[in-house]
Amino acid sequence: MTLDLSFKELVDAAANPNAATGRPLLVAIDCIDEDPDQPRRNFSEEELEELSQSIAEHGVLQPIVLRRSHDDGRYVIVMGARRYRAARRARLREMPAFVQDAGLPDRYAQMIENIQRDDLRAPEIARFIADRLDTGDTQADISRKLGKSRDWVSRYASVQSMPEFLRAKLKSSSIRALYELYQAWRTHPDEIERLCATQDSFTDAQARQLARDVRADVDRAQARNQPRPELPRSERPNLLPEAGPPRAAPKDQEATTEDQAPKTRILSQSRSVARLAIRVRYQNRVGQLIIDRLATQGSRHAVVLVDGADNAEEVPASALTIEEILPR
Repeated sequence: MTLDLSFKELVDAAANPNAATGRPLLVAIDCIDEDPDQPRRNFSEEELEELSQSIAEHGVLQPIVLRRSHDDGRYVIVMGARRYRAARRARLREMPAFVQDAGLPDRYAQMIENIQRDDLRAPEIARFIADRLDTGDTQADISRKLGKSRDWVSRYASVQSMPEFLRAKLKSSSIRALYELYQAWRTHPDEIERLCATQDSFTDAQARQLARDVRADVDRAQARNQPRPELPRSERPNLLPEAGPPRAAPKDQEATTEDQAPKTRILSQSRSVARLAIRVRYQNRVGQLIIDRLATQGSRHAVVLVDGADNAEEVPASALTIEEILPR
């Protein structure tokens, strides 16, 4: 039987003193237990049946990874729950496995293995990240250990704060799309919930456009309903002639048309201009341009607070795209 070994499992085997020969052991299936806390919870029946038929014909081509249980003679699955289930369905009595010594399970190793296989659904990833945060890990810790970007971790970490109607769409929509809707829901909850009730799933582009439209519609409605503030008398534009007698032309010069015309004075209204919120996009991330702070790297950089981030960052101004300009 030919064995198909992944790179990570070869590393695990090399680190295991009980596998000095580099060969997997044949372990009785009845002595193997699944890890109840593994990240993956859902298994496709169709995929299990296909794998089971393949195993019945060709055997298990890639060994699973086990750790010794605290119960004598028993093992717990570290990696390979799907292969184990398919082997049981194919009525195998034993299967090849690399065996680690007893110890605490490496949750991150299990997660990485499933991510690399693209076996996990969004709710499972979100649940794993929520569990890690509950144990005291920070988003930066999770990002480093999984080899994923901070944005990737932040999107899944936000799931536990999402309303139920958004979490219910995790199975049909991408996490990026739901994160866009969640950011819009935080400021416009009623509008987002109403629109989500009319659609079962969203693509990334649909979610971005919907969030943009909701923000724009609500802000325009608020601007129409808000009475215009009355300017102080000192800031009102004065389009009437100034009081007092006209200025006489110098004796040594003839009076010009400008000298004879009444003076008109227009005061600056800069202080009455409403403050604006400028929404920008940088490397597929959306945030707000901080306009009252200069970048320390010079005038060719801008300060941006990316949605979901705790701190602002300085980015090249030429890399920014303005998405919206809204009144605050």
